[in-house]
Amino acid sequence: MLINSVILFLRDALPVFVLISMLLAVANHSHRQISWLWWALVLGLFGSLGLTHAVDNLSELLDGAGVEVFMFSGQVATFLLLLLSLYCQFSYRRRGWRWSAIAIVALVLAMDGANFLVYFFSYWTHEQTPLALIMGTILGGAVCMSVAVLLHILCRQWLAAGYMLPGALLMLMWGAGQLSYALNLLTQVDLLPPMTPIWDTSNWIADNSELGHLLNSLMGYEAAPGLLQLSIYLLAVVLPFSWLYRHVHLSRSPLAAKGEV
Repeated sequence: MLINSVILFLRDALPVFVLISMLLAVANHSHRQISWLWWALVLGLFGSLGLTHAVDNLSELLDGAGVEVFMFSGQVATFLLLLLSLYCQFSYRRRGWRWSAIAIVALVLAMDGANFLVYFFSYWTHEQTPLALIMGTILGGAVCMSVAVLLHILCRQWLAAGYMLPGALLMLMWGAGQLSYALNLLTQVDLLPPMTPIWDTSNWIADNSELGHLLNSLMGYEAAPGLLQLSIYLLAVVLPFSWLYRHVHLSRSPLAAKGEV
C-alpha cells in the first residue's frame, strides 16, 4: 500500500505540482502578486469536489463514455490555456497571463484532484493497515514537493539569466504529454482504434513504475506510444516552440529594437 500511495501522488498530484512550480517561477520573476494562485487553488478545489460527485452522472452520458470524453476535452482545454499563457508571457500581457494561469491551474487541479480524491478515499475506506497509507501519503507528498521545488529553482535560474525558452519548452512538453496521454481515454471507450506501439521501452522504464510515472508527469513519457500519440506530442511541442523561438529572436533583432518590426 505504501508504494500504491506514492504512485497515486506521482500520477495524479505531481502534474499539478509541476505546473504550479513553473507558473510560480514566471510570476516571481515578473514580480506578480501571488493572489492568482489562491484563486486558482480555491476554484480547483471546488471543481474537484464537484467533479467527484458528478462522476456517476457523467458516466451515463454518451453510451457510458461521458467521463472519458469529458476528461479528454478538459485536457484539450488545458493545452489551449497553456498556449494562451505562454503567448501572454512572451507578449508581456500581465492581465491575460494572470487569468490564463488561474484558469489552467483550476482546471488541472479539478480534473486530477477528482481522480486523486476518488482513489485516495477508496484506499482509506478499504485499507486495513492505515499506517502504511499514512507513510505513503507523507512520502508521496514529499516527493511531489521536492520535484516541484527543484523545478521551480531551475526555471527561476533560467529566467534570471534571460533565457525564457527552456522553461517554455518544459511547459510545452508537460502540456503535450498530458494531451497525448489522454488519447488513451478515447481508446478505452472505442472512440479511437487501438494504437499499435512504434517502440517499447518497458524493459528499461515501465509506465507503471515510480520513474515512469515521474517522467510521465514531467514530460509525458510513455513506454509504448502509438503513432498518433507521438505525432500529436511532436506537433504540440514543435509548432508552438517554433513560434516562441521566432518571437524571441525577432524581439532581439536590431530592427525590433528600433521599433521597425
